[in-house]
Amino acid sequence: MSNNLKLAGVIISRVFAISETFYDILFNKGKPVSACPGGAMLNSSISLGRASIPISFISEFARDNVGTIICEFLRENNVSTEYLHLYEGSSPLSLAFLNDRNDATYDFYEDFPQERLRISIPSFGPEDIVMFGSILAVTKEVRTRLEDLLHSAKNAGCTILYDPNFRSSQLPLLEEIKPLITKNIAYSDIVRASDEDMKMIHGCMNSDEAYDFIRMNGCKFLIYTSSSDGVYLKTPSFSKYYSVPVIETVSTVGAGDSFNAGIAYMLHSKKIRDICCVSEQVWDEIIGKAIDFASQVCMNTDNYISNNFATGLKKI
Repeated sequence: MSNNLKLAGVIISRVFAISETFYDILFNKGKPVSACPGGAMLNSSISLGRASIPISFISEFARDNVGTIICEFLRENNVSTEYLHLYEGSSPLSLAFLNDRNDATYDFYEDFPQERLRISIPSFGPEDIVMFGSILAVTKEVRTRLEDLLHSAKNAGCTILYDPNFRSSQLPLLEEIKPLITKNIAYSDIVRASDEDMKMIHGCMNSDEAYDFIRMNGCKFLIYTSSSDGVYLKTPSFSKYYSVPVIETVSTVGAGDSFNAGIAYMLHSKKIRDICCVSEQVWDEIIGKAIDFASQVCMNTDNYISNNFATGLKKI
């Protein structure tokens, strides 16, 4: 059955988000201060679900107590769980440790089965948006299934957004991971990458060098985020810098993921089907909303936009 929703003969697009899942435990000064379901695109999915965007999360975790918590949390936040692989065993855990600037470093604990990401491929349509990235996007054990998903989405004409979300713990594996990253870029219509991502992946020292790398690997649109220093948009027709507001940061965990959710929110809301036709004015709106999403998340310990913030979006 097609995943495209039809209302009065009109096809309504969906967003599909693909990544790993963890149960996140956040530590500050050596003590746990919060715990919640996490993972790059799970965080994006929750923000989109709260914002009433039709969203399906594609991932894998165990059929255990933690997995039950994650499933219930997804459903409570309007995220479809149709494309989850639930295996026997223990769900992955992520421990995030905040430093004095409230930036996080991570330790991961996981025990996956031999068969990975056993899910059916959605019936994608040209009006759909597919987001993917982070650890699962460079995991060899799921690569075949991931490429099946990406091939299907690309052939269907979906808009594809990729976030490398590269971590310092992956640096020892960079030589074997980098070819997968470049393939992921080639699949994508938009790459959203941080300055830290691009420096670690290819030694890029600024947005221009990052854009050269992205274009060399087959993608024409880069959104380069540089924490509190701002956002750089690179397109074939123009480049632009966007400042970000000065805020009191509580935690940066989930900020980039929520930025991605803001992009998808605007692409869906404005019914954008061809990125090449987006005007500078509309890009201003897209980046502005993404900054709003990320800023809101930075001001609390959750990994996603709050329900109050989402309610304000619905009123708009």
